[in-house]
Amino acid sequence: MLVALLWFGGAAWAQSAPPTLALLTRAEQVRQLTPEEAARGYPVKIRGVVTNDVPAPDFFVQDATAGIYVEGSVSPSFSHHWGDLIEVEGITGPGKFAPVIREQKLRVLGKGTLPATRIYPFSEIAGGQQDSQWAAVRGIVRSVSIDRTSWRETALALTVASGGGRFAVRIPIAHDQDFSSWIDSEVLIEGVCGSLFNNQRQLIGVLFYVPDLRLIKVEAQAKEVPVSSLMRFTPGGTSQHRVRVRGVVSYQQRGRALFLQDQGMGLRVLTQQDTQLAIGDVVDVIGFPAVGDSAPVLEDAVFHKIGASVLADPLKLDLAVPWEQYDGALVTTDATLLQLETRPDGQHLVLQRDDLIFEATLEPHGPLDALPPSRANSKLRVTGICLVRNGGLWSTPQSFHVLLRSAQDVTVLGAPPWWNLRRALWLLGILSGILLLVLVGMFVLGRKLREQMAIIRQKLQHGAVLEERNRIARELHDTLEQELAGITMQLDLAVDCFRQAPPVAFRALDAARNMSRHSMVEARRSVWDLRCDLLEHGDLPTALTQIVRPLIPGDEAKLDVTVSGTPVRLPGRVEMNLLRIGQEAVANAIKHGHASAIQIELQYSPEKVILTVHDDGCGFSPDHSSSAGHFGMLDMHERAESLGCHLRIDSTPGRGTLIAVEVRHDKELTSDAELKTHTHSGRG
Repeated sequence: MLVALLWFGGAAWAQSAPPTLALLTRAEQVRQLTPEEAARGYPVKIRGVVTNDVPAPDFFVQDATAGIYVEGSVSPSFSHHWGDLIEVEGITGPGKFAPVIREQKLRVLGKGTLPATRIYPFSEIAGGQQDSQWAAVRGIVRSVSIDRTSWRETALALTVASGGGRFAVRIPIAHDQDFSSWIDSEVLIEGVCGSLFNNQRQLIGVLFYVPDLRLIKVEAQAKEVPVSSLMRFTPGGTSQHRVRVRGVVSYQQRGRALFLQDQGMGLRVLTQQDTQLAIGDVVDVIGFPAVGDSAPVLEDAVFHKIGASVLADPLKLDLAVPWEQYDGALVTTDATLLQLETRPDGQHLVLQRDDLIFEATLEPHGPLDALPPSRANSKLRVTGICLVRNGGLWSTPQSFHVLLRSAQDVTVLGAPPWWNLRRALWLLGILSGILLLVLVGMFVLGRKLREQMAIIRQKLQHGAVLEERNRIARELHDTLEQELAGITMQLDLAVDCFRQAPPVAFRALDAARNMSRHSMVEARRSVWDLRCDLLEHGDLPTALTQIVRPLIPGDEAKLDVTVSGTPVRLPGRVEMNLLRIGQEAVANAIKHGHASAIQIELQYSPEKVILTVHDDGCGFSPDHSSSAGHFGMLDMHERAESLGCHLRIDSTPGRGTLIAVEVRHDKELTSDAELKTHTHSGRG
């Protein structure tokens, strides 16, 4: 029983255990893994030659298939060296750029043979495809220095130009030497092609790991040329080698740049050498010619002082000639000060000469080296190094900048005039304030005037309303009362003649009935033209809801009133006519259509309002309907026409009726005072 339980338990554990990862025995198998796959920790056991063992404890190893980076053990001593044949065991890791091997066990088998060297053009190594591979490349040394900070080992640091690009080289050295003679030399470099990358695993450069100085072969050396011949066309093409020039120092930015004067021309030299020089020193400079903003410059330059001289007078800046000839030269010019500002990188002067505005800058050198205080519009004479900036497709000069050497490069020629821009702005501000007060007063008076005019207009409209109400009252007296009196007389005649002359009685009753109908029409017209109190104390949706509900007796029909959009107040005549159209449509739906459900919808938009009344009554045929005896339809049409719109009627016998009217209106809202003054429909 116990054996069976152990057997079943072992089987269950075997089923739940993770699958075993395959053993990798070739470097190319590791390189083909994705970072996610490499992070799983595949077991690795490969045999190859150590191609570089710096920086410790990491190293590169290459077998017959490829090279690979190994994250070495952190033990204080290492038994392997470059050139050894080793057997390394470990697991895979994602690395920081490409998959790597994490060392767990290493055994030195003896002395190995370095892989066969292939010379690559820079274009094939610039993309990172040869990462960790033993390779060779040609180039020209641009700079040389000693690196004591990047690794535990002291290393010789080179910057090499090759095929339109640059890459870095590191070679461990036992003691310091002077390798400056290598600068401008053409070299053949053998080593491991490494990669520089960011924290996003993206390539940002190439770094060659060279295990020994003997693997760098110096192959070819700088002729002296005048400044005027730099970067000119030559039949053989532009050389990438250094050149030697001589000149007189006009200004130095220690550790960054040096400005020289030679035969009336200026030259900007970019150098990291921080040897102190004085203005007027004669120096010998070796550097690589390159394209500057508007004139050639020397890059990665080194210099040494060979004497002293007197600096020539600065050139007078002539804006009528091409500015390129002043780039890097010492110039002087008179200008008007527009602004003086102190920033962390120095003092900046904004100057104007004629119609041109330019800037002069004095870099901070010491607490006492500051420009003299000057007010805007002062006349100044500035002297300094001119730096011209080009732009556009043809690189034409667009602006220039003057680099001041000291505070003595600025001379005040004249104080600003009393009447200046600042005082003019003050006067303009005062006048603007007065004008603003006048405008405010005019605005207040205009608003009061508009309020008075509105009150007058309301009174006039209210008087018109009273007059209209009196007219309707007179009309009721002159028409409706007389009609009712006539009806009464006809009814009396019918009563008197009913027994003796029935035909006369019937004619009298028929006449009374016709007169009654006519009176109802006249009464309805007169009463509906009166202003509805609901609109005077509320909006159209509320008034429409309250006025149609009494038209439905009991629960004979279901009424639904919906509003979409944002309701706004409309002119009184518009709201009155829409209210009456809706009222008449509901009345017809109940009286003639015998509807059981009625839906009223008001749709508001910034430009128009749409009233829709839909019922499920018996319907009718609009094409065959007659206006005779249908005062409601005629009244709705007339009201729609008075609003300048069309009344749409969609009806089919047995399928209900839809009545819609669309009224366009201005975006300006109508005041409540105006609404209350329109107390009649306005129909003609």
